[in-house]
Amino acid sequence: MSIWRTGNAVHKVDKYFITNTERDELGQLKLTISSAGGYGQLTNTNQILDLIKSKEINLFVLTTNPNIAVDVEGAVKSNEERYVTDFDDRGVRCTVREMPIFINPNTEDLSIEFDGQIMSLDRFFK
Repeated sequence: MSIWRTGNAVHKVDKYFITNTERDELGQLKLTISSAGGYGQLTNTNQILDLIKSKEINLFVLTTNPNIAVDVEGAVKSNEERYVTDFDDRGVRCTVREMPIFINPNTEDLSIEFDGQIMSLDRFFK
C-alpha cells in the first residue's frame, strides 16, 4: 500500500484486479492480484480478505480474463447489444467490463455475482 495519497476521493481506496488464476496439484485456486495504481501484487488470501473487509481495497476481475469458467463474455456482449445503438450495422465487437468481487457474508469466501446468482471464485474460475 502506498503511504502517499492525494486528497482526491479516487485515491482513497486502492483498486486491484485478478490478473491470473491457476490451480495447484490439489485443485486449490491460486490468484494473482495486481494493483491498478502500480502498488504491487497481493498473494496472501487472508491479507486480501482483511483489506476488503476494512474497505481499503476494491477487487475486480475483467470479463476478458481467459480463466473464467462461465460464458461471461457472451452475456456482456448480449447486454451491450441490447442497450447500444448500432448505427453502422457492425455490431458490438468487443466489450470489457469490471466485475466486482466481494466477501459473501454467509460463507466468508470471495464471491462474485453473475447473471443473478452469487458464485464463489472457486466455481467462477477454471
